Amino acid sequence: MPCPRHVLIVSFMVAAGFCHADQTDPQLRRVSYPSEVTGKEREYFVYLPRGFSDQKSWPVIFFLHGNGERGDGKEELDYVLKHGPLYEAWIQKRDLPFVIVAPQLPLFGQGEVGYIKNRSRDEIPQRRTEGTPPRPKGRDQLKKMQGQLAEPSPHPVEGLKEGWPLIESELLAMLETVNREYRGDPARVYLTGLSYGGFGTWYLAAKHPEIFAAIAPVVGHGHVDHAEPIAKAKLPIWQFAGGKDGVVPVRRFYGALNALQERGHPEVRFTIEADQGHGAWVRVYASGDLYRWFLSHASPR
Repeated sequence: MPCPRHVLIVSFMVAAGFCHADQTDPQLRRVSYPSEVTGKEREYFVYLPRGFSDQKSWPVIFFLHGNGERGDGKEELDYVLKHGPLYEAWIQKRDLPFVIVAPQLPLFGQGEVGYIKNRSRDEIPQRRTEGTPPRPKGRDQLKKMQGQLAEPSPHPVEGLKEGWPLIESELLAMLETVNREYRGDPARVYLTGLSYGGFGTWYLAAKHPEIFAAIAPVVGHGHVDHAEPIAKAKLPIWQFAGGKDGVVPVRRFYGALNALQERGHPEVRFTIEADQGHGAWVRVYASGDLYRWFLSHASPR
């Protein structure tokens, strides 16, 4: 099979020009695509797990990052490596048996938000040749964000008009590409996101519940309007919140979750990390529980 022209390989383990050859080591690829929304060429990450070529199909995790990791989809794409399943698999070298897809949301006017304007590339974790870097703690994440807590929350659900819905068609195209070119199993596609990406997870799942086998929004809640399509599809959901979250308080999560249960949704889980702040995602993604839960679900085909 000829190599797709849009595939760029960034793994230091792989030579330029490699394409679907036998390999055992994990790889991280940057996949290029023309963005109709921005009018520019952008890229997103695709992680290929160890032994990728040994299986005909792989479960897929589609990950939506938080507000602070927005960027130009090129030089700034590496900010997406800071958190979540991709951080665990690539930076922490965990053998997660998934193809992981991680797009980057354009700035869409958010460039002056303090934690974006003042961020530094020094914050981007690096994959080490030997060993792994120390994993940040959720409490450290909360402490780092304390200076932002006095500002209006940048994550209200209505604020999604400045975010993930604007690139909805591009996100769906990414999934189609991954299922076609990277052996993704359409029956085992899982959606998760943290903070702003948690809001995006609810939105995308409500719009396209038939695409996903299970979803896990982390420290980002849904809206009651999202409940009907998710409940109708009986889409399994595991919601996570931080008990000490000063950015997205726990009380905001109950509306959509209660609406799901009122509609008879058979599988709604809600975990509150009582001792954690907004950085509760560190514990959630560091644990193996979420990944095992994902693998216990498949869409009926």
